[in-house]
Amino acid sequence: MPQYAYRVRDASGRLLKGTMEADGEARVIKYLRSQNYYIIDIRRLTALEWEFKLPSLRRRRVKLRDLAVFCRQFSTMINAGLPIMLSLKTLSQQIDNRVLRDTLKGLIEELEKGQSLHESVQQFPQVFPPIFVNMIEAGEISGALDEVLERLADHLEREHQMNEKVRTALTYPTVILVVAVLAVVFLLTFVLPTFTAMLESLNAPLPLPTRIIINASRFLRGYWYYILGGLVLTVLGIRRMLQEETVAREVDRYLLRVPVFGQLIHKSILSRFSRTLGTLLRSGVPVVEALEVVRRTTGNRVVAEGVQKAVESIREGQSIAERLAETGVFPPMVIEMVAIGEETGNLDALLEKISLFYDREVESVVSRLSSMIEPILIAVLGGFVAFIIVSVLLPIFNIMGAM
Repeated sequence: MPQYAYRVRDASGRLLKGTMEADGEARVIKYLRSQNYYIIDIRRLTALEWEFKLPSLRRRRVKLRDLAVFCRQFSTMINAGLPIMLSLKTLSQQIDNRVLRDTLKGLIEELEKGQSLHESVQQFPQVFPPIFVNMIEAGEISGALDEVLERLADHLEREHQMNEKVRTALTYPTVILVVAVLAVVFLLTFVLPTFTAMLESLNAPLPLPTRIIINASRFLRGYWYYILGGLVLTVLGIRRMLQEETVAREVDRYLLRVPVFGQLIHKSILSRFSRTLGTLLRSGVPVVEALEVVRRTTGNRVVAEGVQKAVESIREGQSIAERLAETGVFPPMVIEMVAIGEETGNLDALLEKISLFYDREVESVVSRLSSMIEPILIAVLGGFVAFIIVSVLLPIFNIMGAM
């Protein structure tokens, strides 16, 4: 999603700068105006600027696990009768995460200015996700902030567990693939050249596999800087292309159809959609606002478009399920469960059941991936190494056979 840099002034005239991830400049303007900021300048970051800004943005994020612990501790203090301000001051002294600790100090400053808790939380979008803000607001309105924080902690813990499972499934084959590539490059760059002179000194026709390996080794040693530069430019070019909405949308659609990994991504999105929407509805967030939050947190533009259509249908008095079915992303079981939930008024409970079902499905897919990918990658790596060894030994065997 594109990144935008902005400069604004608050009510006291203080100049503020920052960056924000959004699907368009209009959404950035809407968000800044909702914070009562006077907008000075907004511009979309280029691919190169985004590359340099990405590490600092990541350092400002807080892990979901840390947020879950904070929510549970905050809930316990409020349930014990401690005021919000005192609870936050106590937590800011106890929390180990430096970014979260500094953020809590900023929250306290905003509360001292007379803002509500959810308005204060909105000032830190890099740390607190949209679901956090909406649920805090619902808890303040309902007077059950401690219960809402407890639900939020459960949600964040499950989201963290799901992310870890997906990360594990995607990281393992990536590591194996990188090791395989490095091993092949090492053989071609440092091992094979010691045999090249010997093979050429035989004054015998070299087999095709041997010529291929020798030429690949020479190209890699002679033009490695071109290869490295090409890889860097390719990565930057892909990142730039993904900032284009039409390209990014087609990529998101393709990812849902990729064999094996597409299933994992699809089921993870369905689990996140059901869990987030169910948690928001159970906490008292209105349906339209809940769907808006879900739309921004799905992580897939195709699904987000379907959710946006559902929001429009609700405003027109239509059914959510019908619009979700039109996207082709949500399976019949999800559509039917949502339709039943709308009719019975028990949508949050049914969404919870859907989320649990897809959590188990993700675990099953991860287990299958682990057992399937390892032997395949080992076989591929072994095949490359065997091809190199055979290519080196083949001309020697041919000469020995001729003798």
